[in-house]
Amino acid sequence: MSVDINIKLSEDREKTTLTFSGGGDPEAKIDLTQKELEDLIRVLGIVHWSMADGKPIPEIKGAQLKPAYQTKWAIQRDKDTLGTLLAFQHPGYGAVGFVLADDQAKEFAKALQKSVRLKKPIKN
Repeated sequence: MSVDINIKLSEDREKTTLTFSGGGDPEAKIDLTQKELEDLIRVLGIVHWSMADGKPIPEIKGAQLKPAYQTKWAIQRDKDTLGTLLAFQHPGYGAVGFVLADDQAKEFAKALQKSVRLKKPIKN
């Protein structure tokens, strides 16, 4: 069974319409506000996470990414693991974050420092 999903943003960019067709059922439409769309994306992410549970985490090197630019971010202590939580607002996915163990946080800090050093101009 194949289902086609068409997504259309309203001209005023206040709503989006999801249209489902195919699979032998009548066409169905859902109008969503930005908040409702954010909630749907969050719930789909949770379902995807559950489907991936127990499977190997794919390699990040070479993966196609859609980076978030000029976003708000925060670093805080994760209350469950006591690791370092790096959270940020992704324009497509909402608030997301990941937790680093202490050794990973140190490695992350070194990588950031190296990145900054590589950008500095060389003086003659």
